[in-house]
Amino acid sequence: MKLAKISKPFVRFIAIRALMALLLFMTLAAWAMSSALGSTNDEDFILTSIWCGTSESIGATPYCQPDPNRPGFMIVPGLVAEPEQCLHVSVTGTWGSAACQEGVRNEVFSTDRYDKCCYPKTYPDVMRNFVSADVEKSVVQMRLFNSLLAALTIILAFSINLRRSNDLLLTWLIVITPGAAFSIGSVHNSSWTLAGTTCFVFTFMSVLKNRKVPKLWIPASLVALFAVWLTSSSRPEGKYTLIFLAAIMLISEFPPKGLKLSKKTLIIVGATLTIATFVYQRATWFGRVNIFNDQRFMPEKEFPHRANELLFNNFLRLPDVFLSYFGNIGLGFPQLSLGSIVWLFSFQSALLLVVFAIRESQKLHRIIFAFGFLFMSFAILYLSQTGLYEIPGEISPRYFTPMFIGLIIIAAYNKKNQYPISLVITVALMSTISNSVAIRDSIRRYVTGQDVYSIKSLNKGREWWWQFGPQPEIVWLIGTLAFAGLFAILIYERSKEEVAASQLPVPELVN
Repeated sequence: MKLAKISKPFVRFIAIRALMALLLFMTLAAWAMSSALGSTNDEDFILTSIWCGTSESIGATPYCQPDPNRPGFMIVPGLVAEPEQCLHVSVTGTWGSAACQEGVRNEVFSTDRYDKCCYPKTYPDVMRNFVSADVEKSVVQMRLFNSLLAALTIILAFSINLRRSNDLLLTWLIVITPGAAFSIGSVHNSSWTLAGTTCFVFTFMSVLKNRKVPKLWIPASLVALFAVWLTSSSRPEGKYTLIFLAAIMLISEFPPKGLKLSKKTLIIVGATLTIATFVYQRATWFGRVNIFNDQRFMPEKEFPHRANELLFNNFLRLPDVFLSYFGNIGLGFPQLSLGSIVWLFSFQSALLLVVFAIRESQKLHRIIFAFGFLFMSFAILYLSQTGLYEIPGEISPRYFTPMFIGLIIIAAYNKKNQYPISLVITVALMSTISNSVAIRDSIRRYVTGQDVYSIKSLNKGREWWWQFGPQPEIVWLIGTLAFAGLFAILIYERSKEEVAASQLPVPELVN
């Protein structure tokens, strides 16, 4: 009898977490199906690296062969080498559908756009197991695999915690809409980086908070190690992001004794480091351009500036980087334009949660969050300036997405009180609408193109769609309902916890 009482809540807990993993997978899978090949940045580079391997494993699949007439070039299917090329062609000023890819479906091209040295080999090695003669089917399988991997690991990492608060997962769902969700459900190697960073933040905080409970910190440590492997196996800068976030979490949990931080100290230290770096550090552009006072124009840039003018211009455009995570400059490349309601609702939802978290945090945690945010802003400016790039440009905002998400989750974890139910319902509704509109805009962009706008069914008048799987309208409904279902579970669990807490006996006052 005692065993039954113990096992019933545990079985219920496992069932709910399994349902959450399924709904999250369905949401990411809808994103995976909502765009054609070549929809993410540098997807031709990613696909060719998967099909061909690195310089040490050239011709890793039978669908990639060295070009005998061009040393260093590989012959691969057209949808691998140039999946996005026709998507860039715009005669009317708006992008057409993905039907243009039919012209290269049976073609082969010679390309040198593949990794020769610098990216981790693990990601393309794993993805290569899905390569077949059907390029589209192979890519969809890779996207679905990434979606499943992210759903399972993130829900597992979220669940290994003594604190049963759903605020962390709620915050993550809000902040990934729509930019990170689009990347996680893609074939881009950033999918692993985003999933790994999220898992690491969830589990590392669990290790710190539950360090006296071996039943929790041991499995949390194992999942954290897997998250480190997942992140480091996808992008070279991933490990540095983890180191930075780990330092933020350690300082938050174990602040140095006698340390007195203030806003004034933070501003002075930050300003000193910024000025010192810009004055003494020289850019790598031709190895001789001072990034602060170079007076030459850069005519090859879209908007020619002197270096100091470029710095001021980039500073003013820095907010565009953070708004891009919510879709204000579109998704992928060429950019998929989204309705204003998408980024507006997503940004407002995230802003409401961040403001509440900061207000409900201790002074030290507020300063640490401010430092992390300023550090990330400085890194974006510095990297853009060293290459004399405009924001957003060559230094893509997606490089900093994992760091941005990690900082927001840490802020949510450090707050003293839970989100009020009214706030949860508000942000859940806005984020659900944002996600639904974004998925529909994505499908519409590739099914009929942005030169055709219609509120009719996505199944009618389509010019392109996958040769397998559910119809566009079904994919959109699945992504919308699954995402809404995740919020419904979180709200239900929260309401049940509040009812249980209200039924606890109130201790009597002793006179």
